[in-house]
Amino acid sequence: MRRKRLPVILLCGVFLMTGAACSYAEAVPESPVHVEHADWADDVKTAVNDFIDLYGNTDSAYVVSDFDNTCSIFDVEEQLAVYQLQHMAFACTPEEITGILGTGLSDLDAPREGYALDEQAHSYNEWIADIAGAYTKLYETYGPFSAAGINDESILAKLAEDPDWMEFATKMRAMYDLVYDNESAAVAYPWVLYWFTGFSEEEVYQLAYASHSTFKEVETSTVEWISPEDMESTVGQVSYEWTSGVQVSDNIVEMFQAMDASGIDVWVCSASCTDAIRAAVDVWGMHDCVTGILAMTNKVEDGIFVNEYDYDSGYAWYSEADGGWSRGDVATGAQTQGAGKVTAVDNVLVAQYGCGPLAGFMDSTGDFDFCTVYDSLKLVICFNRASRKVTDGGGVIAELAVYQKDTLGYDLASANEAGDTLYVLQGRDENGMRSLRSSNMTLTYGSTEEKLFRNEDNEAQLQYMIDNKMTTEEIINTFAPKTAADDEGNVLGFKYGFSSDYAGYHTNAGK
Repeated sequence: MRRKRLPVILLCGVFLMTGAACSYAEAVPESPVHVEHADWADDVKTAVNDFIDLYGNTDSAYVVSDFDNTCSIFDVEEQLAVYQLQHMAFACTPEEITGILGTGLSDLDAPREGYALDEQAHSYNEWIADIAGAYTKLYETYGPFSAAGINDESILAKLAEDPDWMEFATKMRAMYDLVYDNESAAVAYPWVLYWFTGFSEEEVYQLAYASHSTFKEVETSTVEWISPEDMESTVGQVSYEWTSGVQVSDNIVEMFQAMDASGIDVWVCSASCTDAIRAAVDVWGMHDCVTGILAMTNKVEDGIFVNEYDYDSGYAWYSEADGGWSRGDVATGAQTQGAGKVTAVDNVLVAQYGCGPLAGFMDSTGDFDFCTVYDSLKLVICFNRASRKVTDGGGVIAELAVYQKDTLGYDLASANEAGDTLYVLQGRDENGMRSLRSSNMTLTYGSTEEKLFRNEDNEAQLQYMIDNKMTTEEIINTFAPKTAADDEGNVLGFKYGFSSDYAGYHTNAGK
C-alpha cells in the first residue's frame, strides 16, 4: 500500500491539528510541479497551480475526484454496458436472468412510461419477459455465454445482424434508463452492477479494460438501436439512442501527476463499479498518480459477484507501485453516490488522514455533497456539461463559480482567506475525440456554439445571487434544498434544488 509522503519545508514549520480538524500551513515546495496544458480555462489553470503552491507537500493533503463526466468526458459505465451487450458477456443462465433484472425494483407490475414506440406504459415484468425471451434464444444459438464474452469477429458480425440480439440489446439498454427514470438512486445505481452476477472481480476488470480501450479510440457519435418491428413481444418495438465514445483528457492526467509529485494524494470516488474504475485508471495512464479509489461493488460469494450491494466489505482499493491493486480493510459502508460519497470519504479517508479533503472535482448532483460539506475544502473544479438545470448540483455550482469569479472577484487565496472554498468552472469539447478547452464554456456534442449554462433558469438564478449580494454559504444552503415552485419561501418562482436532506455548507469538520 502506498503511504503518504512526509512534508518538506513548511513556512510555518509545523502541521497543526486541533482535534480531528486539520489546519494546513503554507508549504514551500522545493520545486513545485504545475499544470501547463494550453487547453485549461485560464482561471482554472491558475487555481490549480496556486493550490499546488499553497498546499503541496503538506502532511495529510489529499483530493477527491468523481470519475464519470469529471475525469472522463462521458460515462465509462454506460459505455461498458454497451460493450457487454455487444459481446454478450454474461455469466447467468436464461433461468437466472429474470430474477437478476428484477432485483430491488419497486412494484414489478406497475406501468412505466418510456422508450416503447407504441407510447404505452409497460411494467418491469413485461420488459423483463421480453429481455429474458430474447436472451434464451441467443443462449441456445450462441451460448453458453461467459464473462469473457464473444470475441470471434465472424460470430460478432453475425450476432449484430440477428433480430434476437437487437431485441435483447435494445430493451436491455433501454431498461437501464427506465430504471433510472423510475427508481431512487439507491435502487438505480446498483441495478446495472447486477449485470455482473457470476463474474469475478478480475473478469469485470478485464471486460472494462477492453471496453475503455475500444471506446477511447472512436469519435463521438450517436447510435440508435431499434428492436425488430415484427418481433412477438409484450412491450412491442423499442427505440434507444446512446452516445459512443469516452475520453480522459491529457489535462486530467497532467493535473493528477502534478499533485502527486507535489505531495498531494489523489483519490477517485465514483458511482461506477469499482473494477471498471480500476481499469479506467490503468487504461488512461493514471495508475502511478492515483493513490486509490472508492466506488460501487456487489457482494462476492465464493469468488463471484451476486446481485446484492456490498455495504459490509466494499473496501477502498490502493494502487501499487508494481502496477497492481490491493484491497483496503475499511468498508466504505455506503453507495458511493450523493451523500453516500461523504459517508465513504468519512469512513475510509478521514479515518486514514485525520481530516477532510483539500479539493474536490465534480460535475453533478451526485458529487455536490462531498464538494460542499467539508470545511477543509480549498478548491473545487466543476467540469461544465452545460446541461445541468437549477435542479441539479452541477448547475448550481456552475453558477456559483461564475458568481465567485465575476462578482466576488475571488482567486484561491482571497476565497480561502474569506473562509470559502473557491469554485471554478472548466469547459470541454464533446465532439470528435473529446477534450477540455481554454474556456469556462462547453461545446456540447453536435454543437458549434459554446454554452455556459443549460437555460434561462440558470441565468435567473445567477442574477438573483448578484442582485442579493449573496455569500457562498447562502447560495449553497439556499439552492441545494429541493424547492417546488409554489413552496413558501421560494425566491425564484420556479422549481429549483435537488436535495431533501442536505447537511449544509462546510458543516463537516472531517472528524
